Amino acid sequence: MDAFESIKATFFQECDELLADLEAKLMLLEQGQTDLETINAVFRAVHSVKGGAGAFGLEALVRFAHVFETLMDELRAGRKPCDAVTIKTLLRASDVLADHIQAAQGLIPPVDEARSAALVGELEVLTHGGEAPPPVMEEDDDFGFTPMAFDMALDEPAAPMGAAPAGWRIVFRPMGRMYANANEAGLLLRELGRLGPTQVNLDDSAVPTLDALSVEDGCLTWTVDLSADVDEAEVREVFDFVESDCDLTITPLGEASDAVPDASAAAVVFEDEPAAILPAADDLDIAALLARATGAVADLVPEAASEAVPEIPAFVAPAPEPAPAAMPMATPAASAAAPVTIRVDLDRVDRLINVVGELVIQQAMLSQRVLESGLARSSGIALGMEDLELLTREIQDSVMAIRAQPVKSVFQRMPRLVREVADMVSKQVRLVTAGEDTEVDKTVVERLAEPITHMLRNAIDHGLETPEERVAAGKPAEGTVRLAALHRSGRIVIEIADDGRGINRERVRKIAVDKGLIAPDAALSDEQVDNLIFAPGFSTAAVVSDISGRGVGMDVVKRSIQALGGRISISSVPGKGSTFTLSLPLTLAVMDGMVVTAAEQTLIAPLPAIVESLTPQAVDLHHVGGVDPVIRFRDRFLPLIDVAFIMGFSSTPIDPTGGVAVVVETEGGQQAALLFEAIQGQRQVVIKSLETNYQPVEGVAAATILGDGRVALILDIDVLVADMRRKAARPDLKLAS
Repeated sequence: MDAFESIKATFFQECDELLADLEAKLMLLEQGQTDLETINAVFRAVHSVKGGAGAFGLEALVRFAHVFETLMDELRAGRKPCDAVTIKTLLRASDVLADHIQAAQGLIPPVDEARSAALVGELEVLTHGGEAPPPVMEEDDDFGFTPMAFDMALDEPAAPMGAAPAGWRIVFRPMGRMYANANEAGLLLRELGRLGPTQVNLDDSAVPTLDALSVEDGCLTWTVDLSADVDEAEVREVFDFVESDCDLTITPLGEASDAVPDASAAAVVFEDEPAAILPAADDLDIAALLARATGAVADLVPEAASEAVPEIPAFVAPAPEPAPAAMPMATPAASAAAPVTIRVDLDRVDRLINVVGELVIQQAMLSQRVLESGLARSSGIALGMEDLELLTREIQDSVMAIRAQPVKSVFQRMPRLVREVADMVSKQVRLVTAGEDTEVDKTVVERLAEPITHMLRNAIDHGLETPEERVAAGKPAEGTVRLAALHRSGRIVIEIADDGRGINRERVRKIAVDKGLIAPDAALSDEQVDNLIFAPGFSTAAVVSDISGRGVGMDVVKRSIQALGGRISISSVPGKGSTFTLSLPLTLAVMDGMVVTAAEQTLIAPLPAIVESLTPQAVDLHHVGGVDPVIRFRDRFLPLIDVAFIMGFSSTPIDPTGGVAVVVETEGGQQAALLFEAIQGQRQVVIKSLETNYQPVEGVAAATILGDGRVALILDIDVLVADMRRKAARPDLKLAS
């Protein structure tokens, strides 16, 4: 990728961040927070997109952003009300703006011109109050600026500065970092010219000799007399993004005239040429003025060296006019507080993750070799291995922190989805989000978008009632959908809840029977009936629509979550709503586990799920109905699960008193005791997908490689506990009490 394409790729990455911020601020406007700060944030986001797009010649994007920006300018100036109709139009405009950006990236086909033009028309009507927009002068055209040739001898001298008219004198000296941030003095001069008639003077007296000249220094000072009845805030707005990168002084024109008796003293003076005092913005050729400044530097080159120095080209303004700054510049105080970040290709991070995983495996192998060698724990090698283990863990934690990303990037896409689906089904819906800053592995975050999208669509289409039905049921006409994220037991939990009608279990059962998914006389619990909605081909929709009805949504959700090593559960109360809970691992790379033995098989029990371990005593062992074994634990009875027997490693159960019971807790809070032959110890293991490398195994979440090179299975605690009754209820599973 060449330098230009690299910069362009960075611009599109910044556009993603700007769009996310734009969406968030528009949602605040929709919720009634129409304060000036929020409106300014929307304006800055659109303004920044427009500025960057202009630098790359993305004319369609610039044109649309310009109209969007113009309306936002009217809103922040208080000339237009920020009412419900305007906000709804702005939300749709943000969608089209996002489509224009994706089309510019080549991710989607070009935006339909009719759709874009129709929305442009709506924006212009809101901007100009139904009247035709004011005519745009040719020299003010954002997209057709053409530099004019500069005649060094001005035909008309500058108008004398008599009585000071109402206006401002602006003196600014750009610093080197302003140009380094892709900003141009010429563009600022042009923006000032649009506020009213201007007289511009250039002072090049600070330009050093050639041997002392540095391209990083700001040597030119511009003095602009603006004869216009505008507020100082409007003048400063031109320098919003560069004020920290230049020396800026703004004084009333009358006071400035007293301070500077002769305007020509600040003008550029060339040998045998009159001073350059430009009469007005209408006749101002910014390109030529900058060319003269460049020529002043060229005059410093000695005659003897002139042949060796190439001709310095004149400034050429870009065809599409960028905004005064490509991206918003932070103030010095904000910059000091903001964290310093860099952009790194994700492939590099992935390679680092893989290397760290292999490092963990190699460290485990070395520890195993030291253990097998019989070296005392106090020996130098053994102590060195312990230090290596601590260092390896610190490296692993640091690398995983690099991949950690808040789920906010996924949650921010959902308000737009909820708004569109609610409009399609004519329902009033309010989305409430919580836990947006909950961090999880980037791979998990990227694959959360699709299942959450499916579930939100179903919650709005199937879960929520129509406004009329809700009012009749004594509920608010507006339904609420809640999307929350939190950490629990070393995993991330995503909850999608609605306050709708809940699951109609009778209807679900009838549809399942009609589709042949269950037998008519099947005895199912409420939980089993609820889980029928995850069956392939199941749908409660009466007709097929763009939203639902084909019976593939929830089946896809379940498979997607399982592919991430997660699970999904349902809690529904008829008439009050439903809650879908997604449980996923925090990372797909490394985890802490307890190494246990069952029927000579080495297994890994996830450490976050373990509560306690104990040796069963005969007095604490009992049976329910003479079949299901339980163990007394702190004045309670917990199911006792013989893991080797349940998973088929052994044909006969072991004697509990000769083994070790590990008390575990599922994500739903249910506890059980897993029976193993022995505990080998605690270890950090690298997670390897069993489904990808072999096939899915019930009760197994993944696999890992041990220090001795063997493959060990990582247990899925929730599945083992849930299936315990079905697999353990056998006549031959009667243990001695």
